[in-house]
Amino acid sequence: MAKKNIYTTAQGTAQYPHLRVPESYEGQEIGYTIKLLMSQENTAKFKLFLEKELAKAAEAPEFKGKSFAGANMGLSTDKDGNEVFKFKTKATFQNRNGETFKKTLSIFDAFGKPVPEEINVGHGSVVKVAFSTKVYWKNRNMKGLTLYLEAVQVIELKEGFGGASADEFGFGAVEGGFSIANAEAENCNPFEENGGMIDATADADF
Repeated sequence: MAKKNIYTTAQGTAQYPHLRVPESYEGQEIGYTIKLLMSQENTAKFKLFLEKELAKAAEAPEFKGKSFAGANMGLSTDKDGNEVFKFKTKATFQNRNGETFKKTLSIFDAFGKPVPEEINVGHGSVVKVAFSTKVYWKNRNMKGLTLYLEAVQVIELKEGFGGASADEFGFGAVEGGFSIANAEAENCNPFEENGGMIDATADADF
């Protein structure tokens, strides 16, 4: 089985993240989700990166003769007219025996330290997202690229209500950012080069 490539985004603003409690729609669980608003420059770079991923997939034998024109790339527009990208992953998984278990999403502070589960990353937090991609083509109207949420790094925390190490996801320390150690003292991964990540630029993977 081919190794999954995990990429990291530039930092952006989190919109309506569901990182501790899964998002649901009309009674159906979607999973852990987050929308990311980046700068116009990084949005343009990210769109180009996704278009290149689709172009590479179009050359695969399984997609021979199929067009990806107008493909879905997880892109939508917020209430202010800004383009945002949605990342998602299932909140449960099944083992080989068919038993279902809850999945815990890895969340790190700006220094690559795990954020305790009681801290909920809220709307407006500044974050980076570790993600993987999967291209699909079901029919002419259902085709595109899914952005799978792998982990989140919190640079600036706006707290909401309601296993792996940071560097495995590419989360390195960001000086001056949110630190869970400082937060605990007051009582209240990634993004550096490493062999397990795809690093296209100094700040992001696109």
